[in-house]
Amino acid sequence: MEGHEVITAIAASQIISNVPAALLLSGFTDNTAALIIGTNLGGLGTLIASMDRPEDKGKYFVWFTIANVFFLVVLTGCYLYLKS
Repeated sequence: MEGHEVITAIAASQIISNVPAALLLSGFTDNTAALIIGTNLGGLGTLIASMDRPEDKGKYFVWFTIANVFFLVVLTGCYLYLKS
C-alpha cells in the first residue's frame, strides 16, 4: 500500500464506508495524512443516506450518485495534480 494510500483508501471507501475503511487501512500505513485524504475523498461516489420519501427514491438516487461521482473525479484529479 506504500505510496498508494490515497487511491487505496478511495477504492476501499467505495466498497465499505469511509470510516471503517480508515480503521481497516490504518494498520497498513504510517502515512496518516494520505489515509485521511483518501477516506475523505472516498466518502463521495456511492450512496449512503436515508431516503424518507419512497416515491422519490429513484430520482434522488440517480442525481445523488451523479453529483457524488462527479465530485469524486474532480477532487481526486485535483489531488493528483497538486501532488505531482
